[in-house]
Amino acid sequence: SKDAYHRVVHVEIEEPVEFQYGKPVDELDVKEEVKAALKRRQINRLYMFQEEATRLILNDENVFISAGTGTGKTEAFLIPLAEKILDEPYTGVQALLIYPTKALARDQFKRVNEFFSMFFGIRAAVYDGDVPDKDRRQIYSFPPQILITNPDMIHVSLIYSHEFRRLLSNVKFIVLDDMHVYSGVFGIHVAYVVRRLKRAIGHPVQCIGTSATLENPEDFASKIFGESVKVIEAPRGRKGRLIHILVKPIERSKRMEAISLLRTCLNNNLKTLVFVDSHRTAELLKYMADRYGLRVKLHRAGFKPEVRRKIESEFKSGKLKAVIATPTLELGIDIGDLDAIILYSIPPTFSKYVQRTGRAGRRGQTAYIFTILGEDPISSYYERHPQEFFRQSVDPVFIDLKNEEIAKIHLLAMALENPFSINDLSDFEYKVLKSLEKKGFVRIVNNFVSIQPKGSRFLKSRMGIRGIGDVVRIITKTGKVIGFREMPMALKELHPGAVYLHGGTPYLSIRFEKKKAVVTMLPKGYDFVTFPLYYTMPEELKLLEQTIVKGISVKYLNLALNDVVYGYVVKRFPSMEIVEEKMLDREYSYSFKTKGILVNFPVQHEWNELENAEAFHAVEHAIISAAQIVLGVAATDLGGVSFPSGHIYIYDSYPGGSGVSKALMKKLDQILWKAFDIVSNCNCVDGCPKCIFSPYCGNNNKVLSRNKANKVLKEVLLKKVKVVEKRRSGKPLV
Repeated sequence: SKDAYHRVVHVEIEEPVEFQYGKPVDELDVKEEVKAALKRRQINRLYMFQEEATRLILNDENVFISAGTGTGKTEAFLIPLAEKILDEPYTGVQALLIYPTKALARDQFKRVNEFFSMFFGIRAAVYDGDVPDKDRRQIYSFPPQILITNPDMIHVSLIYSHEFRRLLSNVKFIVLDDMHVYSGVFGIHVAYVVRRLKRAIGHPVQCIGTSATLENPEDFASKIFGESVKVIEAPRGRKGRLIHILVKPIERSKRMEAISLLRTCLNNNLKTLVFVDSHRTAELLKYMADRYGLRVKLHRAGFKPEVRRKIESEFKSGKLKAVIATPTLELGIDIGDLDAIILYSIPPTFSKYVQRTGRAGRRGQTAYIFTILGEDPISSYYERHPQEFFRQSVDPVFIDLKNEEIAKIHLLAMALENPFSINDLSDFEYKVLKSLEKKGFVRIVNNFVSIQPKGSRFLKSRMGIRGIGDVVRIITKTGKVIGFREMPMALKELHPGAVYLHGGTPYLSIRFEKKKAVVTMLPKGYDFVTFPLYYTMPEELKLLEQTIVKGISVKYLNLALNDVVYGYVVKRFPSMEIVEEKMLDREYSYSFKTKGILVNFPVQHEWNELENAEAFHAVEHAIISAAQIVLGVAATDLGGVSFPSGHIYIYDSYPGGSGVSKALMKKLDQILWKAFDIVSNCNCVDGCPKCIFSPYCGNNNKVLSRNKANKVLKEVLLKKVKVVEKRRSGKPLV
């Protein structure tokens, strides 16, 4: 690198991988029409994993195909589906192809339709919320053999559409594509939607799933489908040579680094995609690219579908050479092959790194991946251990089906769709059902459950399946609804005085109530942002598991949390210098139940209460950063609160729990060592953004000490500590 303003931290070269081929198409045990169709597409041999998937699906097995982007996993299930549908082509909808998003479903529709158009009479159709009534009636009257949809549409249609339920009478296959998206809360919802779907179909169906490479494919797929699966894993890799480069800007911002890299790529005629994690960063990079004369377009959520599709088409054809995107392009939307990818930050998980970089080098050319390291604990860790970044195994997908809040929604939905027997429920679900009966939401007569009007109203207010919390409407002073945000995040982003960004436009929150936030538009270019000051008070409800790690007590618990916002910090953008701290006229709070762990660290008796508070607050921040490295989770998946008495709670951020804190408990030993690495290797005085500061800290990163955290972790890891149970005391810090 000749650029004096950045340092190349590490270069990792990924050599091409040759996939193993199976038999020639002529030797496959499929109909002549299927063989002819494959040959028309210039497919003369299948890959070994495609051949294996075809064989198992034709043998009526439930199959989960784990393979990288662009490896042909779609063909691996379309070929056997064609074979089976041709046996009985005129019996209505036979296969449901379910994609995580509307955009991806519509993108894949073109590919699926193109494939099935080669067979006389086989049709596919899209069924989602954007389909006009006229087209929907056409689907009900003349059902296609393949229905392409998404989990949200199935959730709503099972409840409210008799016509949709009638379409299901001959369904033989449920196909879930890109299943790695179904982690945490969304995954729990989807598992319940699949269960309700199978119940509505009313006869056994064959389940087929596909996903990017996962650590725990069999366990994960069986939780979503509710039955066991046979796993087929394709080799990882691609046709072209891939050069992965970690870069660190020197005396310039990450934004300038991204623009500099983009300019270099365009000067070398490389088709380039820049990935960022937020709307605001995307807008700022586009603004800077325009100023530097770089022809680049923006692709993000919030744009109209036709605008996004036009950008995708131009990018795929090569008419457009550069796109800046939020994770809207992370899933397999077809934008063709890429020569270079610039990652503005280390992706939240290694699976997302693999996913975002999957489109590069697919033609067999050399391609480049640039990852920009910043001034944060994760970047600093991988700056010290760059090879560890590339040696990571792909992340497990976390899913904890025992989430009471989600179970409530789907038990009510089941009761509305068709009364059911309590004998169909697990002990956990029966307990949830009894709580619904107590509230008057359902009625149980002769062991059968039916919904009550109160339950129907509650269900109607909880129709989203991408989260759990109470939904807050964001409205302007004139009463126009501009968006929605879920609790508890809404509390922290929309309290009075908060600056809220929506579609690149800044708004000021002027009133916050339980179900709505009233905002007023700020002038464009407004250069202040706000961060909440808050505390969290945990209440221990029930002990679920207990263990000892490095001599300290660790408990896995049901928790009740009370988040309380009492003020906010105003910062100048983009320098992030603090302008002022403001206290609110009153506190705003929100309570919810979740799951988490309690780690009981020994106090340092030579320190006073404030010094112990500084130590444990810093340890809590370091544990959450370390969990991101070890578990491959995003910072927003976990929350934490510490007390001067050594009690540290790390919990699932989502109401009801997501399964992440349980995984943290299992790997706590490894996570504590990583946390120690973070606090012991920084050369700051006593805390900075590279080690213990967190953008999510409710105390504006005050009452923190890296040196004291280092001492606590060193003693726990290197000396024998005796467990001493003690009472929690002092003020909570998050």
